[in-house]
Amino acid sequence: MNLTSRYRKSLEQKWALRFKTIHPDGDDCDGVVTHIKSDFIVIKEVGDFEFDGVVILPKQVVKGYRDNKYDNCRNEILRQNGQIGKLKTPKWLDNRGSIVDVLSAIQKRDIWPAVEMLHNEGKTSAFYIGPIEGVYEDSFYLKCYDAAGKWEKSYYLTIANIFRIEFDSKYCRHFNRYMRTVNE
Repeated sequence: MNLTSRYRKSLEQKWALRFKTIHPDGDDCDGVVTHIKSDFIVIKEVGDFEFDGVVILPKQVVKGYRDNKYDNCRNEILRQNGQIGKLKTPKWLDNRGSIVDVLSAIQKRDIWPAVEMLHNEGKTSAFYIGPIEGVYEDSFYLKCYDAAGKWEKSYYLTIANIFRIEFDSKYCRHFNRYMRTVNE
């Protein structure tokens, strides 16, 4: 099966897979596909046999998949523990056709995403988290804070270098809630 058929299998059967990526550190993404768009997929991420967060992956960063006995076991556990019945993503993602549309909707809804970017021709990555301040045709501005809870600056980032966009994860929810309260 090719990637497109695996995306469909995951979506239609609510089947968790491991998506292998071009990340310089070999990072993969485990989860169930909830939306397939022309340039990206939306995944409800799985960790420790529970759903945690929504991930937008540009299709060009996905290089393969794993769908074997380990994934079969994970899917059996997700069904046994009731997680598959809790599989939901925001409805507003249904009508988003591009990553620019997604970023604009995130900004409009005042969702603070975590965005990982690839730099130096894909040889390095950088992690940014905070509110989106502006979205344009091929770029966006993200006001970031660091891992010590200190505000940095507003970064100019290009759409073409996005590795992943994440929101609604425990990490994002807890850290963003903290930053919103300590910096009011």
